[in-house]
Amino acid sequence: MATIRAMNILIVHGVGWQAGKNYARQLQTSICEEFDRAVGRLRLRDVNRRDAQAKHALRFVPVNWASVTQKPEDALIDLMGLGGRWPVRRFNLTYQARRQMVSLLGDMVAYGSGPYNKVYKAIHGCLDDGATALGDASAHERDEAGYAPLTVIGYSLGSVIASDYVWDRTRHAVRPYYLTEHHLSLKNIFTLGSPLAIYSLRGNPGADEHTLAESLDSPIQVDPDGGIWVNIHDPHDPIAFPLQPIRAYDRAGVIDCPVRAGNWLTAWNPASHVGYWRSPEVAQVIGRKLALDWASLNSAKFAARYEEAIEHFRKELKKG
Repeated sequence: MATIRAMNILIVHGVGWQAGKNYARQLQTSICEEFDRAVGRLRLRDVNRRDAQAKHALRFVPVNWASVTQKPEDALIDLMGLGGRWPVRRFNLTYQARRQMVSLLGDMVAYGSGPYNKVYKAIHGCLDDGATALGDASAHERDEAGYAPLTVIGYSLGSVIASDYVWDRTRHAVRPYYLTEHHLSLKNIFTLGSPLAIYSLRGNPGADEHTLAESLDSPIQVDPDGGIWVNIHDPHDPIAFPLQPIRAYDRAGVIDCPVRAGNWLTAWNPASHVGYWRSPEVAQVIGRKLALDWASLNSAKFAARYEEAIEHFRKELKKG
């Protein structure tokens, strides 16, 4: 009997203050629902219905790296004498605003500077733990080369962290999408509300549009056999940027996918940045792609038309 192979999904949150252990639950639930609908439409006659259910076919590990930066940030506020006493601080708007700014800027400052930074290493250690869990759980599902498929979902600063992490773990691999240590192969990456394009400003004093477009190179690579990088962004989100105008990302095949994030109160304004976790459009894009990938691994009949299905999926994304 053939081994049923699940899809491994690593989720990375953004600035850490409000990231609880269940921060991704709503997105996971919505992805599962979209996956089940998409698999149903594929009419896979040669697979067991139970095996094709999302609760068996999808394996999620949400990474929580917030603890790396949260304690030092809280300590900084206390050191400066800006915290006040509880419960007064709970109702102090200045304190709440300062805490949010320290969380936002603190995470970015603490994480920067690259692999020689202890915070950078500690956060990547959290992602290592998640990748290890997925690699171990999928050990019996590896392909002939010894790898299992991995999908990464990175939100906001988490998209930067995820990109850095995959780059660090794949740049010396036999193939540029192998996370060798974990026996995982990068199939997809979905960046949500990502500020990655802003990094084109680094080391570019006085740059013009042409210089910025050519400023970044060697982005991470996904498995060329059906793999995809989708940059999901709400045009009203001031933190999110398209990536295709940066030529290195365009050449790497990144697809910018505009969506409507948030509800009627937030979808039309900057508050849309927090809406990706509950956006039906986000879940639909991810759920459909995971369904195609899972079917190609577990249905011999569908595998024969997988390439055609992926090309159709890409065209739909590009249409917006």
